[in-house]
Amino acid sequence: MREDVLNAARVMAAEKGWDAVSLSEVAARAQVSRPSIYKAFGSREGLSLALVHREAGRFLHGVERALRQPAGDPPEILAAAVLFALREAARNTLIAAAVGAARKGTDSLLPYLTTRSDPVVAEAQRLVRSWCRDRFPHTDAVRADRAADVTVRLTLSHIVLPPGTGTLGEAAEVITAAALGVLGRPSDPAGLPHASPPTVP
Repeated sequence: MREDVLNAARVMAAEKGWDAVSLSEVAARAQVSRPSIYKAFGSREGLSLALVHREAGRFLHGVERALRQPAGDPPEILAAAVLFALREAARNTLIAAAVGAARKGTDSLLPYLTTRSDPVVAEAQRLVRSWCRDRFPHTDAVRADRAADVTVRLTLSHIVLPPGTGTLGEAAEVITAAALGVLGRPSDPAGLPHASPPTVP
């Protein structure tokens, strides 16, 4: 029943934006009662969270597979994982609907993917952090944490506000370069990376 409700909610949110979808409509489409939805998810917010977490879980599974490729240079592997996330987001009708509606100020689903998505962001950061420690065994925990944070937040930023120029592949290269730049910086005793002097044209 949960899957039927989530499938119905996903289709309807992609069709007209989550704010325009009522639980009664979801119940009718899933052929369940409205009280059954409340019993399974607790509230509309609970259904929103479950919907986003299921969608994010599918994304993260693909990202993990890309990161766990046994062969290849680390920069290529990380760029491939980021590119997978960017491409999947571009193809995903639910995310496209949430981003499009949010730009008009009418959708409440997008925050669950970004500012209110601590479980989602934390899991993505865990995957990238683990990969950094495996591929760069001499990297300290501070740099691995920050590289993971940079990777995840820049990827989310590109999904929500895609740049006006350039390809997804170029975006993935930029994000990868930023993460590797963090990994390559020495840390001071306080755990803070030394600032590089600015480059003057």
